[in-house]
Amino acid sequence: MNIYNSTLFTYPTYNKISSVQINTQIYFWLTYFTFNVLRWGVFYQDYAYSLKSNLIGFPIHITLCYLFIFIFLPKLFQGKVFEFFSLITLSLSVAVLLKFQLTFSFLSEDVLPEYTAITSNITFSYLIQTVLGEVYVISFVSCIKLVIDWTKQREFLLNTNKILLENELKYLRSQIQPHFFFNTLNNLYSLTIDKSDKAPDLILKLSDLMKYFLYETGKEYQSLSNEIKHIKDYIDIEKLRYNEELKVSFNIRGAVKKTMIRPLLLIPLVENAFKHGARNSKKNSYITIDLKINSSEINFKVENSFSKSTKPIKVQVGGIGLANIKKRLEINYGKENFSLNTFEEKNKYIAELIVKLKND
Repeated sequence: MNIYNSTLFTYPTYNKISSVQINTQIYFWLTYFTFNVLRWGVFYQDYAYSLKSNLIGFPIHITLCYLFIFIFLPKLFQGKVFEFFSLITLSLSVAVLLKFQLTFSFLSEDVLPEYTAITSNITFSYLIQTVLGEVYVISFVSCIKLVIDWTKQREFLLNTNKILLENELKYLRSQIQPHFFFNTLNNLYSLTIDKSDKAPDLILKLSDLMKYFLYETGKEYQSLSNEIKHIKDYIDIEKLRYNEELKVSFNIRGAVKKTMIRPLLLIPLVENAFKHGARNSKKNSYITIDLKINSSEINFKVENSFSKSTKPIKVQVGGIGLANIKKRLEINYGKENFSLNTFEEKNKYIAELIVKLKND
């Protein structure tokens, strides 16, 4: 496909004769021809004359239409305005002469029976009548062709955009997983160095999470109950490092089993609480997670302690920032269907995500 660009319009040309199937074009021209024969047959009160007249006129109509669509119009969208109008003028002049000669020689010496006076020469009236007739047919057919092309191009762009968004979403999800496993393997390494009895449990939970990331997060939607299960696994993995020093609570209200959600939207906020909260708090560190679900929305709130004496908290999720999760939310739900806010209050940091659910 070659693309001719202008500032306002992109006009496609095709290696095939048309983007419309040949049999569809044949049906169109046969229908249009039949309609014209009947229309002018009623006007002339002579269907035989109308048939012969259209047999002369329609090959000219069809030729001009295809020349205009596939040769002349691309010139216009290439910016070759003078060439475009020159070709139009030349083709219409040839059409007028050809139609006059064929009508005069094979049909009637009165080449314009619509008028009361006999027209046997190329008069100004004949010229205007013929040119307007050809311009009408060209405009009518070209509008149909452009609408069909616009519809197909729009469908193509929508499908392409959908594929790009899906690929972008896969890329954004892939950014979370390696970072998470890197951190967890570091935890596992520390435990094995200390010969901790917690290491086997950590390995099992890590195995479950790896299975989840590899095989289940590729789905379009995930049950919220399944998402929660793996968030709890992640919390258990992190808690192994803190003994009793860190208090974690996870409160859930609402119909979890009946709710579907896009995968991996909640866990980055929990990871952020551990990374920038619990690890930086020296005493009385805590993480509180509240999940509320109703028929119209999900409200997910994560609150964690942090110490003002440590370095300021960087608002970062999954090692790649809130920009990642916001982008994924925009792709999955649309900007108008979610809100993600973060703020500090004294020695605590709060992240709150609200997602509107689709009621299909």
